[in-house]
Amino acid sequence: MKSAIKKIFVLTGCVLLLVTSMRAQRACLNLSETLWNITLDRSAVWQNDSLYVPPVNIHDLPVHIPTGGWNLLDTPDKIGVTLPATVEQHLWGWNGETFGVTGNYVGVSWFDTKINVPADWRNKRIVMNVASVRFRAEIFVNKKLVGYDLVNSTPFAVDVTPFILPGQENVIAFRITDPNGNFNWKDSQVYTWGEYRTNPSHGFGGITGKVELVATDKLYIGDVFIKNQPDPHSIEVEVTACNETKNPMKAQKMLLTVKEHKGEKVLYRKEYSVENLVVGENKQTFHIHLPVAKLWSTDSPHLYDLSVSVGTDNYTQRFGFRWFEVKDIHGDKQFFLNGKRIVLRTAISWSFWPDNGITPSDELARRQVESAKKLGLNMLNFHRTIGHSNVLDYADELGLLYFEEPGGNQYPISHFNDNNKQSKFYFAYRNEKLVRMIKRDRNHPSLVIYNLHNERGAWPQVQDYAQMRMAHSLDPTRILTYNSSNGENPENEANARFKLHLMPNDTTFYDYGWYDRHHAGGPGCYHDNLYWGKDNYHRFSDHKDEIIYWGEDGAIGTPPRLQLIRDEILQSGTTSGWEAMDYMKWYDAYDSFLKHNGFAKAFPTVDDLTRAMGNVAFYYQGRVIENIRISNTVDAYAVNGWESMKLENHSGIVDNYRYPKGDVEVMARYNQPLFLAVKMNRKVLNVGDTTIVDTYIVNEKNLKGNYSLQLIAKDAEGTVLATHVSSVHVKGGNVYGQCLQIGWNFVPRATGYVCIEAKLVKGKKTFATGDDSLFAVSLNTKGITANGSIADTTGVLSNFMKTVGFDIPEYKEGTPSGDYLLVGAFEPTQWGSGMSDIMEWVYKGHTLIIVDNAERWAEFLADKEVLDYRGSKKLGTAWYGGNFFNREHPIFDGLPVNCVFNWEYQCFATYNRHRVGLRCFNGETLVACVSDHKKEVYSALSVIPAGRGKIIITTLDIPACIKDVKAYTVPVDLDGMNESMNTFNTKSENRANVVGQQLLLNLIKESNRSL
Repeated sequence: MKSAIKKIFVLTGCVLLLVTSMRAQRACLNLSETLWNITLDRSAVWQNDSLYVPPVNIHDLPVHIPTGGWNLLDTPDKIGVTLPATVEQHLWGWNGETFGVTGNYVGVSWFDTKINVPADWRNKRIVMNVASVRFRAEIFVNKKLVGYDLVNSTPFAVDVTPFILPGQENVIAFRITDPNGNFNWKDSQVYTWGEYRTNPSHGFGGITGKVELVATDKLYIGDVFIKNQPDPHSIEVEVTACNETKNPMKAQKMLLTVKEHKGEKVLYRKEYSVENLVVGENKQTFHIHLPVAKLWSTDSPHLYDLSVSVGTDNYTQRFGFRWFEVKDIHGDKQFFLNGKRIVLRTAISWSFWPDNGITPSDELARRQVESAKKLGLNMLNFHRTIGHSNVLDYADELGLLYFEEPGGNQYPISHFNDNNKQSKFYFAYRNEKLVRMIKRDRNHPSLVIYNLHNERGAWPQVQDYAQMRMAHSLDPTRILTYNSSNGENPENEANARFKLHLMPNDTTFYDYGWYDRHHAGGPGCYHDNLYWGKDNYHRFSDHKDEIIYWGEDGAIGTPPRLQLIRDEILQSGTTSGWEAMDYMKWYDAYDSFLKHNGFAKAFPTVDDLTRAMGNVAFYYQGRVIENIRISNTVDAYAVNGWESMKLENHSGIVDNYRYPKGDVEVMARYNQPLFLAVKMNRKVLNVGDTTIVDTYIVNEKNLKGNYSLQLIAKDAEGTVLATHVSSVHVKGGNVYGQCLQIGWNFVPRATGYVCIEAKLVKGKKTFATGDDSLFAVSLNTKGITANGSIADTTGVLSNFMKTVGFDIPEYKEGTPSGDYLLVGAFEPTQWGSGMSDIMEWVYKGHTLIIVDNAERWAEFLADKEVLDYRGSKKLGTAWYGGNFFNREHPIFDGLPVNCVFNWEYQCFATYNRHRVGLRCFNGETLVACVSDHKKEVYSALSVIPAGRGKIIITTLDIPACIKDVKAYTVPVDLDGMNESMNTFNTKSENRANVVGQQLLLNLIKESNRSL
């Protein structure tokens, strides 16, 4: 050994530690930082291989060398890469195609490197620790098969002692088979590999984790599990000592030391005598109680190192003192961390990443946790896929809880019976993956909940109960649930078994007590029907005798932070990888549109635009989080979802590079531990109408006592319009949400924004604040005349205009009368190259206003060579998403401008409205829109000059704004389980339609403005 100091990193038995003790002789070689080559074995045959789950006898397996011989590796497709690495990272588009998923590689690839092993490793036990691969790895050392594993994305170890040549150069080669995989969120459909069915997982092939060689003596520490206890200052330490000598060993000294992770203070040091170490594994249990230890929490993530020494080996495990549990408080089940109530706010992460696609760099892992903290969340979910150790490491360090699923843990009943080979393979594979996940992650204080399935639509089977028992025996300290999303009705007995769960240190199976309901789809933006009054608002619950967990909620798709991603890609110096070029092209499309279509003043940069779109989702999620917190009964809320990627899941509130999509403070304010929630049943209304203001306190700071609640209404200039003062009593304790005041009626007397500010005051001191805004519109008909005509077979437009004082003649055919023609549900006529009465009339200086049937009229205008129209795009919803944005123009007189459509424009932005963009290549675009991951910007409102006249065409759903809308509904798709309609309220029309009504009037006014 050239140095007594060796750097050892975490991988199934090594820890990040500078080993300086002469007693600690564990040595480590990091193979991840050596240079590897990647070679595609395009001719390899793998499709009908026999598959094997652990344990395997390497001598019984077929040996697959490179097709044509080992010299294939002399001409690699990619040289000099470090690990983790995937084919998709370095060779995306290997076949000449890059669109969508066409550049994916399915089949066999080789990863090889060379490593010099120290001569003093002779007579040592040498193990190769592999953090993860995908999918199957056949491992060769010096051209000899030494290892085989296909439990993808999990750690495993290979004893390479007989094959490594200490003191010489050794050749390491991994034969990787990538047989299938997904590039979306779905883990419910199993994939086939020949006659086998395999768990679904992300479709990236390679060495997806770090690799190391570790040398120890024959007596070594194999594992340390630190079991947290209900007394959070206590731990139970389970040590596995491994004796690989040929004989049992008599008494050995085992030293346990607990010290601060970042510091030199030692809290505990004790040497134990361990008797009769048999050949193989020897488990020992030790109890440690340290009242002086600082507890780990999301606010104060104190960490400690437990070192265990035996013989010449030393093993260090980081951990935290903490206890997470469910308590019943006066009939209300609630989460508690270290004896203090906690309401979980989380988001679901599908674990897609830049570059290699499947594994985060340490920088990205840290950014993930930091972004969640900045947004005010206290938890994240590994959703439909297994998690990552370095993400949990940063969650431990920075204070963020985690919920983990193994992903793809399905039970495909239709294809299985208990005895056939495929069934045995599938369940053995499924269980081994779960075992490895738990053993890898169970020492992380951040991890508090395991869940086996997401939205499984079947009752648990015998194999599921057995799997849960097995998992709970490996880690009895955490909550374990069978299913995420477990029924429509909290008290529906028919769905009881979907709620199957196990609680910490309790082997009882419970069918009641854990209610997890998903409402995956979102409404597009925050809107007025999400709050109607006390106990009557979105995601309210008064169901107390179960944990209430809204487990997947409110998908609203928005674009990524394209400018930040572009800058990062350019800084890296490479545009390879499975998605980099897509982001570059996406950015270019937005940038070009802003610069060439008059939007540069509204949005000077692409980042200004994408952040504003992200704020639409941030505001919605913040207000709903506010709703669940004021209810004081809901225990957890999961945003659908966390990260976006290039193909879908655009509802992520961060992008794939883990940049928050909007301004973090927009959402973070609703995750504060103490604030006043100002709730209005109407945020958009007519001048002279009434909004009812209620006030709540979100109180996790145990504020209590009598206070004065002050409400102040101010206009945009800060002028006080009205005030209201009342005396309130704040309960504090475990009452985290409390209604303080209801029923203050406020009537705006002028147009524009009004802010309602709230203060909780005692004496001269303010203890809590909050605010909310409304937008008032006064239907303005100044400048409108009846000197026009209306083409609308439904009569809706004519009826509306009569309500605002104009009886406008109906147009049926021929030359229109008056200055403008307002077109609703009306079919264009006189197609072709001949004359058109309407167009001839427009050319002479009149205005055609199209507010319905826009796609058909766009086709007509293209037919008449007036509009350069190349089709339309339906805007996405839910996790695809689409957004409108406008720029300053007289058409928006009295309405918000230079903005993305948010709650002010809820009459157009919500997903239940007709949402379409036109591909127009001439004219002046005033409202633009984008949709999902299309690298294009569309028109939703354009003005096209035609001769001396002009045409105004809009796809904005103005007809819906002038109808008597009796119900407001938003479609909800439960990740493919079923489809239903979530009716928020059926009491009255959506009165925020006044914005759309004013826009219609402004379009008519525009007919009077000269070109």
